[in-house]
Amino acid sequence: MPQFLTSLNLVVEQCQGSNKKPKPEDYKRLGGMAKTSELKWLVFAHEDPKFPYRLYIEEEPNRFLSLKTQDRWPGPGKRIFCKKEGYFSKKDLPQEQPLEESGIVSCSRYGRKLTVILDRKIRKRCWFIFLRKGYKSRPEEFYEQIFWITQAAASIRRPGAYIPQGGKSDSFQVIMDRRERYSYKFGQCKVIKENLPCGDYGLLRDGELIAVAERKTMDNLFHEIATYDVLKATLQEMSVFRYKAVVFESPYGDFINPKKSHFYKSSYVADILADLIFSFPDIQFIFCENRKLANEWIYRWFRRINLEVGKKE
Repeated sequence: MPQFLTSLNLVVEQCQGSNKKPKPEDYKRLGGMAKTSELKWLVFAHEDPKFPYRLYIEEEPNRFLSLKTQDRWPGPGKRIFCKKEGYFSKKDLPQEQPLEESGIVSCSRYGRKLTVILDRKIRKRCWFIFLRKGYKSRPEEFYEQIFWITQAAASIRRPGAYIPQGGKSDSFQVIMDRRERYSYKFGQCKVIKENLPCGDYGLLRDGELIAVAERKTMDNLFHEIATYDVLKATLQEMSVFRYKAVVFESPYGDFINPKKSHFYKSSYVADILADLIFSFPDIQFIFCENRKLANEWIYRWFRRINLEVGKKE
């Protein structure tokens, strides 16, 4: 959690301990980031069926950021895609009565993140992430993606899907198994397709395979539980390599969630995962949030191994 939110919690807790409601001057102790609730948060209906709401955030007095949104507030574990319309003054706002109106206690920008804290008891903390993406057909041109995330969503599952771009210019050799579908990307690396003895991706240096990584989805694991001995034998083959890892494209909580493990009891899946980790202590078992982060983890892992081996030569 950002440092200023930790400080904010302390302010709220102190006020709760004394049975009083936090006042605007209490928030001023957060280093000048907080505003008074004179700034406004306004939600209006919008005629676009894909974006049925228009949100106005008063970042500064008489300067409203306008966003078209898919909902009035993100539900637990969800994020909302938004479209930016631009900035408007008070005279440009819709004349009808807003569906929702609230004061803003704090409105601060940190790089690509806009953090807003509203002056109300519930649904009061949220983040807007502004991402700059390049067109596939026109890489020199860019467009903006905006995602709206709330405290409830961040508490259930930290976002963490914002991939760093630094270090992607390094070049090393990666072997990808021929049977791999929907392959991962490895920046400027040279990717060779071959039949790997084990794993889905390998790091090649001076003609030698020095690291292997097996990627697995939830469906992969549930399917392989039926032939568990075969799965363990496959992992045993990885033992000949110094560096080996099994990278899951879902967090651990998803594997033991009864709503997602339809084929097996969640307690049984938890026991299977524990047995794998116990049986192969020399293999790294990594649980990532999603496919993108699994790809990023393997890339950074290969890159670090390649740098270390290069130092020793």
